Amino acid sequence: MRKFIIDYTLESLDEILDPKIFYRVNRSYIVNISAIQDVVVFSNSRLKISPHIKWEPQIIVSREKVGSFKEWFDGTH
Repeated sequence: MRKFIIDYTLESLDEILDPKIFYRVNRSYIVNISAIQDVVVFSNSRLKISPHIKWEPQIIVSREKVGSFKEWFDGTH
């Protein structure tokens, strides 16, 4: 895995990146559709994303975004 240092906030990236390929799942993560290996139901009506790479912190779709995430994921995957 490669890491890059960028000078953008997540809010700026969310506006710049292609919404067909990238989705902001919560306050901490923007995910690429091709990086998602699996999506499972998590507690409190949330979803947990399992990426193709080994990633220690859990990536959880916030409750407010579950509906729009499902539409995004089903529409492009």
